[in-house]
Amino acid sequence: MKSSLKILGFLAFLVSLGLACSQHQVLPNDPYFKYQISFLNPGGEIQINTRSYRPSLKKFEATKGIDLDITRAWTITTGKKEVIVALLDDGFFYQHEDLRNNIWQNPGEVGWDKNGFPRETNGQDDDHNGYVDDVVGWDFVFNDPDPDCYIFDGMDATRIQPYWHSISALGIIGAKGNNKLGVAGINWDVSLMLLKIGAQGIKRGEIDTERIDRTVAAIYYAVDKGARIINWSGFVSDLRPEKLNQLREAIVYADKKGVLMVTGAGNSAKNIDLEENALYPACFDQPNIITVAEIDFKGDLFRYKVGERVFGSNYGVKNVDIAAIGTNYSTGVKYGRSVYWLSGGTSNSTPVVSGVAALVLSLRPELKAEELKEILMTSVTKLSSLKGKVKSEGMVNAYQALKLALERD
Repeated sequence: MKSSLKILGFLAFLVSLGLACSQHQVLPNDPYFKYQISFLNPGGEIQINTRSYRPSLKKFEATKGIDLDITRAWTITTGKKEVIVALLDDGFFYQHEDLRNNIWQNPGEVGWDKNGFPRETNGQDDDHNGYVDDVVGWDFVFNDPDPDCYIFDGMDATRIQPYWHSISALGIIGAKGNNKLGVAGINWDVSLMLLKIGAQGIKRGEIDTERIDRTVAAIYYAVDKGARIINWSGFVSDLRPEKLNQLREAIVYADKKGVLMVTGAGNSAKNIDLEENALYPACFDQPNIITVAEIDFKGDLFRYKVGERVFGSNYGVKNVDIAAIGTNYSTGVKYGRSVYWLSGGTSNSTPVVSGVAALVLSLRPELKAEELKEILMTSVTKLSSLKGKVKSEGMVNAYQALKLALERD
């Protein structure tokens, strides 16, 4: 009887998959999806209202088809809550209207304790992991359970307010899709674990000697609490060998547990294969690291000038694995309120790859980190502009990655 039910269930899956794949694409009903050109690129001259809270039209030149191919990918899957993606960043506005339903909830710290008090605020380490009331993650800066986005990093005294850096990444990976609100994330359903590692009071040009310690603790936390992907669009400035070795050991630990580390290539327009330009962890040779470059809507490495200086995505055929569009219309915060805006940089191309990796795991949760990385790199859309710049010579393709994952033995 049980075997018959299994066969019927498998057949039902095949039928549903066939019906889904017979559709050309899935278009969500989120009102700002029209601005998500990185997801569906019509080509030509396009206009985007860069902020949802005031008129701010900006024109771009685009090439049709230079996009994530996500609308076809959604005919196969739109993600699963069982997939946990941990984000390492400077703090999070997790109350955002389009994010809150996809924020990870620590199962050991929700519900009621034996005394009838809510576990999330009872001041007890209910899951015995060394962190008290860690419901959505942890703040490794102030060592408390609220990884909020309020920071002061020493660069600007007025920035004791919601900091923007992580908020777009959250929406790119997992803004709730097809809910008639805001934007659609790559995963309409996913669990976003929030781990705050940003510095406090570190001025521009200063070395943050404690960042590696915070990051290492966050990586161990993420792995031990079930994350399968760690998104870190950052790097460390402390290059002492003993500290870098601690960071490497944490990433090795993640690899042993099947966790993929997705890192940004950085935004200095440099070849990070050269020793003098090396960034870490992007330039570690660990097999569970996938490093992401940024391309524009035409498929070229992203570039811009400030005076005579050129900035934009770093590159390197040895240390940079894959590319994705960084200019993404996603979630934001203004005066403590949910907004939407356009942002860029490798900090926003990195979560694109993390999001696709999460989609793949929603189909094939048994994949090891190296297997997942291989699928992502093998299924890219090849671009001549990336030859000699990026190891895979291409940009991430969600639809092809899912197809390859389904075909894999």
